[in-house]
Amino acid sequence: MQFDKASNFGIKIFSIILMFVIFFSYFNFFTSDSEESTGFNDYARITDIDYKAVLVDEPNDGGKVIITERLTYDIHAASKNNLYWELWRDLPEDEVDGLKIDYKVNYVKQINEDGSVINYTESPKLYWEDSDYVSSLYGPYKWYHSVGPYSEYMRRYECVFFYVDGLYRGDITFEIQYEMNNAALKYSDVSELYLTMYSEDTIKYLDSFKGQILIANKDMPKEGNYLAHTFGTNNYTFAFEESDTLNPGYHTFIFDLDKDDLKFKWYNQFIEFTLLSYNEDRHIFTDYAPDNIYSNDVYLDEALTAINEYDQIKVDAIDMKIKVLLIAIAGSILLLFLTFRRDRKIRKQHQFYKPTQDIQYFRDIPSDLDPHFASELVFIKNKNKIDLGNSYSALLLSLVRKGYIELKKIDSSKDWVFDNILIKLLYEPINNITTIGSVNFKNNVILNKNDDSMINNNVSNNTISVDNNCVTEQLRYNINGKQLEMLSENEESYFNLIVKYATVDTITMSTFQKRVSNDYVNTDMFVNSVNNSIVNIGISQGYFQKADFKGLKTKTNSLANNYIVFGLVIMIIGNWIMSMTRLDFAYGALFIVGLVMILCGCYLKKKKNKYVLLTQYGEDEYAKWRGLYNFLNSATLMNEKTVIELPLWEKYLVYATAFGISDKVIKAIKIRCPDVSNSIILSNNYYYSHNFRIYGRSFRSATNRATFVSKSIRSGGSTFYGGGGRGGGGGGGGH
Repeated sequence: MQFDKASNFGIKIFSIILMFVIFFSYFNFFTSDSEESTGFNDYARITDIDYKAVLVDEPNDGGKVIITERLTYDIHAASKNNLYWELWRDLPEDEVDGLKIDYKVNYVKQINEDGSVINYTESPKLYWEDSDYVSSLYGPYKWYHSVGPYSEYMRRYECVFFYVDGLYRGDITFEIQYEMNNAALKYSDVSELYLTMYSEDTIKYLDSFKGQILIANKDMPKEGNYLAHTFGTNNYTFAFEESDTLNPGYHTFIFDLDKDDLKFKWYNQFIEFTLLSYNEDRHIFTDYAPDNIYSNDVYLDEALTAINEYDQIKVDAIDMKIKVLLIAIAGSILLLFLTFRRDRKIRKQHQFYKPTQDIQYFRDIPSDLDPHFASELVFIKNKNKIDLGNSYSALLLSLVRKGYIELKKIDSSKDWVFDNILIKLLYEPINNITTIGSVNFKNNVILNKNDDSMINNNVSNNTISVDNNCVTEQLRYNINGKQLEMLSENEESYFNLIVKYATVDTITMSTFQKRVSNDYVNTDMFVNSVNNSIVNIGISQGYFQKADFKGLKTKTNSLANNYIVFGLVIMIIGNWIMSMTRLDFAYGALFIVGLVMILCGCYLKKKKNKYVLLTQYGEDEYAKWRGLYNFLNSATLMNEKTVIELPLWEKYLVYATAFGISDKVIKAIKIRCPDVSNSIILSNNYYYSHNFRIYGRSFRSATNRATFVSKSIRSGGSTFYGGGGRGGGGGGGGH
């Protein structure tokens, strides 16, 4: 039961997710591939890299690496009027053990598809003005090495810019060469070559990365005196090979990564290589490397420990995935157990009756039951909420059938529309005493149209009472002298509402709905009366065990909704968040939990319909009314051979309207009831029409507007129009 109160929270979470999806779709739509857009489709990405690094350990050049790269850019300018004029390659600078990792750019070349080369020349300055891009002095086909940093907050800002002749769409390849200083570091017991080749967001779009790291044979440690290791990608490391013949005179470390290898998460967005040299070869490639502040310290054990710890991360992540999976399985089993146990506990705490008869079809009307209550009873185990619009239509039709009102056209040449329908009162609520023999039968009901309380069922039901030794019975006759059936609770409320707004004895349908919509207080009282009638009738007539007869069903449905919502959130959002961590999807752990929650929700959805607290009488009556619904909603009514009397057809139509299946009965009436002309309602095509079926929905909307305003007035509520700020961001671009 602890999840029962979380329904609103679950709905809010689901709404936030839905709003995020809608916002992202909206933003992506308006930043799509249009000529004037500068949105997501505007980019210049590096897609392919051919990397070659040569270690240099010569006098005055020790610890340096000369790097040659061939970079293929995928250019996609969003607008032909806003071309790319500038591309770049980051050169991440840093300071390690007191030595600065910095760079010197040697050249930049553009490699055309036909193999021809365009040599770029160095520009004397970094371009700032738009005119610089087209200037004859600074124009295209130049490069500029920006050493940076330009402020204390931009410590790693160093890159090489190269300026092109305006690019719109296509792939273009460049070759750049630069020197990386202080890449190899010397310690008392070990030397280390550490290369961070690529990192951060740049690598997310790579399709291929080929690399060679060359060390002159004279500088290469002997086997057993070195350790090479790679870092990065979702696999934590990537494979490499070694060769002494690929590049004569050099020992070469080779790797070739394709798109399947180049998968990255936020915690491994880098491609790195390290080479440790120790024992007698500990300084073999750092003979001329400059000293750092730790050159006289031992470092080998620390370096090996760091590599082992990095490798252990993957092992620990696998162990954690297994633990999360086992916890998810155990939690799912516990959730299943608690869900099944909840059903057994509810059945022990409450009495649920079964109908004494198994009824599939019931052809008669079980009782003269209020149409709204009959609809509630029919769907009490199948729907959470019935359609009030159908009930309002059925109540109006029942008043016509019982002879209390009549619907007429104002202009017979026009159709049955709101403005052309007149509601005429056939029952006049005045003192009417009828004497039969020595017994006085009287209608002692006086309705005052100015009395707002009249809508609360002041018209009395048919009763017999003894007063001063005189037996009196309240009878009703309409203006045509017809003795009337008594009205149900909701029929009386509806009738009194019409009486209140009628002028003399008539009112147009459109005026009636306008009055209902604008009379906030009385309409709210009417709606509350209709809503409360379910409990009033159910308890007073013995259908329900208690007033909160659907409490268990409502709580179970709320819990089921939460299970389903949280299950979807866990499967979608939970997995998305976890996929960004080292757990990945934890072998589907959250899929298992989410699926079990959804299954438990579906199980509770199925069980909830049995948690309605009906009495034995209520269950028997439910079986009959449900049987009537099945009969009216099936082909059996159409094929029925028994002659059905007109009064029964009329009641069929009233209750079928309340059930929302009047079209089925109307179809049967047209075929199986040849004497419809003898019935006031069966002979009127308006009650068969689409206009009448939508009448209830229109009346429901009118009452909803009035009750909304009434509640706002009572709570002192107001309507506010709020706004937010505008925000956005964009980056870089070189165009």
